Amino acid sequence: MNVVDDCNENSMSREDKNTNGNKKGKIKKKLNALWRDDRKYIKRLIIAASASFVLCFTFLFFGPVEITAFSYDSLSFDVMEITPVMAAVSAAVFIILSLMLSVLKGKIFNYAVSGVFSAAICGYIQGNFLNGKLGALTGDTVDWQNQTGKMLAGLVLLFVVFSIPYIVLYFNKKIWYKTVSAVSAVLVIMQSAALITVYSGSNARKPHDYKQYLSTDEMFDFSSEKNTLVFLLDRLDYDFIEEVLENDPDFFSKLDGFTSYTNAISEHARTKPAANFILTACEEGAYQIPQYEYFENSWSSGGKNILKDLNDAGYKVDIYSEINCMFGHGNTANEYVSNISSLRSKLNVFGVIESLLTLSAYRYVPLACKPFFWCYTDEINNGAYLNSTIYEIDETKFDRGIDKFALDEESKYFKFYHFNGPHSPYTLNEDGTRSSVSTSSLEQTKGSFRILFNAFERMKEKGIYKDAGIIITADHGSPVSDKKPLQKANRIGLFYKPPGSEGVPLQTSEAPVSLKNIPATVLKSSGADYSKYGRALDEIGENEEITRTFYKAVVVGNREKDLYVYEIRGNAADFENWVNTKILPIKYPFYG
Repeated sequence: MNVVDDCNENSMSREDKNTNGNKKGKIKKKLNALWRDDRKYIKRLIIAASASFVLCFTFLFFGPVEITAFSYDSLSFDVMEITPVMAAVSAAVFIILSLMLSVLKGKIFNYAVSGVFSAAICGYIQGNFLNGKLGALTGDTVDWQNQTGKMLAGLVLLFVVFSIPYIVLYFNKKIWYKTVSAVSAVLVIMQSAALITVYSGSNARKPHDYKQYLSTDEMFDFSSEKNTLVFLLDRLDYDFIEEVLENDPDFFSKLDGFTSYTNAISEHARTKPAANFILTACEEGAYQIPQYEYFENSWSSGGKNILKDLNDAGYKVDIYSEINCMFGHGNTANEYVSNISSLRSKLNVFGVIESLLTLSAYRYVPLACKPFFWCYTDEINNGAYLNSTIYEIDETKFDRGIDKFALDEESKYFKFYHFNGPHSPYTLNEDGTRSSVSTSSLEQTKGSFRILFNAFERMKEKGIYKDAGIIITADHGSPVSDKKPLQKANRIGLFYKPPGSEGVPLQTSEAPVSLKNIPATVLKSSGADYSKYGRALDEIGENEEITRTFYKAVVVGNREKDLYVYEIRGNAADFENWVNTKILPIKYPFYG
C-alpha cells in the first residue's frame, strides 16, 4: 500500500512539474512575443520622440505660454519671463520620456507610445474644442455638480478618441507609424504658428512700467498727527453685511465713530475698473479705449488729480494694491505715490512652474478632472517672486504686522489698502486667521472685519484713531453672474469715520451715496480743497433725490461684450428702482 502511494505521489509530482514547466514556457513565450522587435533602436527612438514631443510641447510649453499671454492683465509675470523656464522643463521631460519609451520593445513599446500619443490628442481636443465657457479663475466656485452630464459625455468621447491609435495599430502597424509621426508634426506646426502671433503681439512682454510695482514699504507707518485711510474689502456686498447682522446683531459695534451707509452703490461690477474708480471717479473712456490708456487718463480726468492734491496738502500717498488695477502706462504713480518701486525681484521658478502646470492641466484635462486643478489667479500671483516686497492682496499679512505700527512725527499719510474681503474663495476663519479648509462668506466677512478691529485697537493705543479719517468700502458687490445682466439690487457695504469722531456708537444712514462720493470725502478728511470733486459722504441728505448710475459689463464667451447701464432712482435696496436705460457695445474690455 505504501509503495503504491509512493509511486502515485512521484507520478503526480512529475506531472505537476511538467504542467508548471509548460505554463512557465507559455508565459515566457508570450512575454518574448510582446518584447520581440526587429526594429533598430534609432527607429524606436524617432517614433518615441515624435509622440513625446507633441505631448510635452502642448502641455508643458505651448499651453503655459498661451495661457500667460491670454492672462496678460491678470498674471504678474509675462510671456518672455516664463518662456526659458517652460522651455527647459519641456526639454527635460521630453528627453527623459523619449529615452524611457525607446528602451521598450515590441508590442509593449507600441502600446506605450500609443498611450502618450493618444493623451496628447485628447488634451488638444479638450483644450481647444470641449472646454466651453468655464469663465475666469476669479475665485468664484464653479458649479461642477450641474455639469455631470457634460463630464460623462466628454469622458466617453475622449475614450473613443484615445482608442483610435490602438485600433489603427491593431489593423496596420505601418499606417500607425505614419499616423503618429504625421499627426504629431501637424499639431506642433499648428501650435508653433500660433506662437508667432503670441510672441509678436503686445501681450508678449509687459510695458517698461511693468517693472514698477506697489511695494509693502511704509505699510505699517502712520502719522502721529493726521491720517486718512481707505480700506477696500473686495466684493463687500451689503448682503454679506446683513448676513453678519443676522448672525450677530452687535458685531459692528466696535466701529465706534463710524456711520454705516445702507443705501450705497458702486459704479462697476468688477475690480477693474472699480478699484481705480474709488479714487478717480472717472467715467470717461471706460470700455471705449484700451484699459491701460484709461487707467493713465483717469487720474487727470476732468482736470482733477486726487494724488496731486493730497501731495500738495502735505500728504505722503501709499497705495497697497495690484498696480495693474490702479495705474496705466503714465507717470502718475511715479510722481505722487511713495511706495512705488521699480526693483523687480527674482522669479520664483519652482512656484511659477507649479502654477503654470496647474493652469495647463486645468485647460487640457477632461471636464470631470478639472475640479482637481481649479485655482485662483491671486494665489498664482502671490509668491511669484522671491524675497519680494510686492504688495500681495492678503489681509492676513497685514494682520501679522499690526504690532509693527510705527509713528512718523514729520509726515501726514494717505493710505489705500486693498484686501480680499468677502471675495471668494472663502479661506478666512471668523478670527481673521487663514483656514486650511474652505470656510464661508459669513466667516470670511467676519474675519476681514476682525482684522480691521485689531488695527483700530492698535491705532487707539497709539493715540491716532480719533483724528484719523477712515473709510471702509467695496470696489463692487456680488455680481451673481458675470454672463447675465443684474439679477438683484447691488448695494455695497460702506462705513465712514470722519476725523475727530471716537467713542460714539455706530450710526446708520440711508443717504443715496456711491463710490463717486469717495474722492471728495478723502480730501475733506485730509483738510484739502475738494470743491472740484463734488460732495462728501456726510454732506448727502437722507431723503435727497439723486439719480445714480451703475455699469454692468456682461461676458459673452470669454470676454466682456455688452455694457448694461442702469439708473438707480430711490433706495438701492429695491431692485425695481434699478432701471436699465441702455446697452452699449464694449470696444475694449477689462476682461477678455
